[in-house]
Amino acid sequence: MNDTTLSPVKDIRLTFDELPPDPVFVPGIRRAPRRDAALTPAQEALALKNALRYIPEPWHERLAPEFLEELRTRGRIYGYRFRPEGPLKGKPIDAYEGRCVEGKAFQVMIDNNLDFEVALYPYELVTYGETGQVCQNWMQYRLIKKFLEVLDENSTLVVESGHPLGLFKSHPLAPRVMITNGLMVGMFDNSKDFAVAAALGVANYGQMTAGGWMYIGPQGIVHGTFNTLLNAGRLKLGIPADKDLSGRLFV
Repeated sequence: MNDTTLSPVKDIRLTFDELPPDPVFVPGIRRAPRRDAALTPAQEALALKNALRYIPEPWHERLAPEFLEELRTRGRIYGYRFRPEGPLKGKPIDAYEGRCVEGKAFQVMIDNNLDFEVALYPYELVTYGETGQVCQNWMQYRLIKKFLEVLDENSTLVVESGHPLGLFKSHPLAPRVMITNGLMVGMFDNSKDFAVAAALGVANYGQMTAGGWMYIGPQGIVHGTFNTLLNAGRLKLGIPADKDLSGRLFV
């Protein structure tokens, strides 16, 4: 991958000479329950194919049984092996590689969303709300980070339900990252079909700020709600710009 062209989707995959070690799960860290989707054998095969697209072909035979075991026991393929070892935390911005401050900042945000002390189910990439994920699996996490490390002010990373489509040429005033999550077509826009799509590895439910990488805890809701009410007061009650809602009762 590079910072000037869009890599074809089929070629967006990890590169490694040796597999990461077997995953070790820290006791006491909350784990997501098994997600039920009742896949058919053909759908299981498709889910495996979708997960293995991120893996160099010589490793497919080795990882296919492992991914299938995850799918059958957890209901999803998370690729636990590809999670970085140890706890994840949002580090100081200059601790990250990157060609622009935005690329580094997004990495801080992602790691904060997956912090053991922040995320609801960090091993399953769920930040909050029971199902709100940063992305679908740890292969996507690694690939997104690789793209962010080479992102510059003349490119835009496009991410679709956790899957990085690549870097597009853009300009300094364009968004540095564009993200969509959980988009379903008409007749398939229901919980049953979404569960199947998620198990297949083609749909991610990002909630509001998990899949957008910007979760900051309950203060996000408190802050947003307060500012909404404050501006409503300024608009409807004539509260001056330098005053607040003191003395007002909101029911």
